[in-house]
Amino acid sequence: MGGAGRRCVGWAGVVLACLTLASEAQAGAWTLPAGSGLLIATPLVSRADHGFGGERDRARVPAFRKAEIQVLAEYGITDRFTLRGRTELRDVRREDAEPLTGLGFSEIGGRIRVWQRGGLVVSTEANLRAAEAQEIVDPADDGLWEGEYEGRLLAGYGFELAGRAAFVDLQGAYRARGGTTRPDEVRIDATLGVRPVPRVLVLAQSFSTLSVGAAEDRDGYDYHKAQLSGVLDVTSRVAVQLGGFATVAGRNALEEHGALAAVWLRF
Repeated sequence: MGGAGRRCVGWAGVVLACLTLASEAQAGAWTLPAGSGLLIATPLVSRADHGFGGERDRARVPAFRKAEIQVLAEYGITDRFTLRGRTELRDVRREDAEPLTGLGFSEIGGRIRVWQRGGLVVSTEANLRAAEAQEIVDPADDGLWEGEYEGRLLAGYGFELAGRAAFVDLQGAYRARGGTTRPDEVRIDATLGVRPVPRVLVLAQSFSTLSVGAAEDRDGYDYHKAQLSGVLDVTSRVAVQLGGFATVAGRNALEEHGALAAVWLRF
């Protein structure tokens, strides 16, 4: 992975990719019934000692560690429109830099169900995201506020698999960023959920992010993560989730491994 400056996995792009971790809690294509809500709080930890270079070659990088708490809230305004918001608190430590602690991106948006027939549902979603630019990602804009705009198309299908309740959820998104220091992104997420027993939901998920276009002094990147978790319904309103995730492929990205735990509250 020659060229220590740009080819040691390009830290600006790598850390940017890692800080927008693919294990973000998402409720899928379905909208919530009017007057009902969902709150998911997700503590997670991750680490990386290797990364993928510009030629997708794997090499050692300065040690990266992160601890984060993500909170997602959704509320059904009508049966077809769900209001949503999300925020995150994180502590990031890198072997060759000062620790970074504080709020990450916060977002607010909404999801509209545009079509439903049988077990199939199609929705669209729009989100406005904002955060203070931080030195570890955007040294030139450190301390300034930056915004992102995301449009998302979602499709979900519920069915039976070997007599068990199951669903698939597919999502494609375009995330546009203001300024020139960070490229836009395309995101592709896929979920397969199966209930082997009534109180347990097993989730197999993949999350892919691809940079779009050029940005100042920033190599293009992509990364692809796999996540496996289980959700146990403790009561009709409370559930707990445990799982793990890993980056399985990428370009100018960290080879990240981590674990998550979450509490789901329905109200």
